[in-house]
Amino acid sequence: MCISARNQLNVEISEVRTGAVNSLIAGKLAGGEVLKATVTVDSEKSLDLKVGKQAIFLFKASSVIVSKNNHIKLSATNQIKGVVSEIKDGAVNAEVIIDANGSKISAVITKESVNGMELKVGDDVTAIIKATQIIVGIK
Repeated sequence: MCISARNQLNVEISEVRTGAVNSLIAGKLAGGEVLKATVTVDSEKSLDLKVGKQAIFLFKASSVIVSKNNHIKLSATNQIKGVVSEIKDGAVNAEVIIDANGSKISAVITKESVNGMELKVGDDVTAIIKATQIIVGIK
């Protein structure tokens, strides 16, 4: 199946916390970073999500917030540090590619934000993704 979500990260499930309605699924990237996704308990069970299982975490580039010099405490669970490896400018928006220890995270943000943060290739940044924005898939 082909899908439009640019971010399709392979993970190994490292933790499953089942709640009354939702479950928290933690997945470890190849570089060791951990991303967390919130799914329904029904989805956890139907996908048979277990520690050690391989999965794919999917999320749209527009769901990624980019922060430079982040000194603010945020409620978002997923705050992955990386380096800007590419910036593709558009008329209104820009696509920022972040290398997070070998995993590529794509973010679409306004060109105004790129200019305001003075983002450039090589900058240290943080990709912020809410756990509820991640879809979990199994191959």
